[in-house]
Amino acid sequence: MNGKEFEYIYKRLNQQEETIAQLVEIIGATNRRITDLDRRQLGVEHHIIRERPLSFTPST
Repeated sequence: MNGKEFEYIYKRLNQQEETIAQLVEIIGATNRRITDLDRRQLGVEHHIIRERPLSFTPST
């Protein structure tokens, strides 16, 4: 392997490392958003259940 091939491989490896780092950041941000939405959804569901009057009718 000559110097140019080594340089090409080195540059490609660095590009791939940068891309992987960016993807990990995107996945982390997405997971944080999903967790936040999940918490809010659970809060809304809990609020709806708490606010909804129960309507029990006696069975005949």
